[in-house]
Amino acid sequence: MSRRVVLTLGGVSATSDACYVQALEQAASGIEIVPLYPSASAGDIRDALAFASGIVLSGGADVHPARYGEEPAGAEMRFVSPARDAMEFAALAAADARDLPVLAICRGVQVLNVHRGGALLQDIGQSHRDGRPQEEKWQPFHTVAFEPASRLAEVLGSPIVEVNSRHHQALDPARLGAGLRVTGRCPADRIIEAVEGEGSRFVVGVQWHPENMAIGPAGIPSGAQARAIFSAFALALADPGATR
Repeated sequence: MSRRVVLTLGGVSATSDACYVQALEQAASGIEIVPLYPSASAGDIRDALAFASGIVLSGGADVHPARYGEEPAGAEMRFVSPARDAMEFAALAAADARDLPVLAICRGVQVLNVHRGGALLQDIGQSHRDGRPQEEKWQPFHTVAFEPASRLAEVLGSPIVEVNSRHHQALDPARLGAGLRVTGRCPADRIIEAVEGEGSRFVVGVQWHPENMAIGPAGIPSGAQARAIFSAFALALADPGATR
């Protein structure tokens, strides 16, 4: 079966974008990756999703607070891209219409939550933002504890894993998106680090960056666990029920 993945990107850094492509290609040979950028038209989005097997939402800048009914109060507005917001919300709507597998990463999980009627904590400070350079982004920064019966705990093979991190916003636990459940938190401060969709459809959102960890140095447990996330997504492309 052909596996065509739509990958939404901000187009800010070619190096950063390449990490997602490499992690996906590493997880599944012969995978076709179709990038969508903020400049995509409604027709581009429709055509890309029409024959897609799944969608990956990548990391990036803050979602405009107006999307969840708030005024800016901590959002880094100089980086906000209404065009990217519009593209990704439209792409998610098209993916939902076809029950496609979804893997949402960092900004992506925030987009997923807001798309489903949730909201964000606009600024949690710098405790989750690792300032190391791009070539060191694979290194773990803090731990995440998962619900024992969650898909991610099963995929990762452990209830606690080490992850990297570079976000200053987070999902608002008081306004979680419809059909999502919290399955991972940072033990130190209870910040939401992972959500999953209800039911058998593969809908997984993580607040860290497994694409960096997946292509990091060999022999590191956190790297193997990051690769397992992409492998589970790749498996769901061919058989949405195969990972449960």
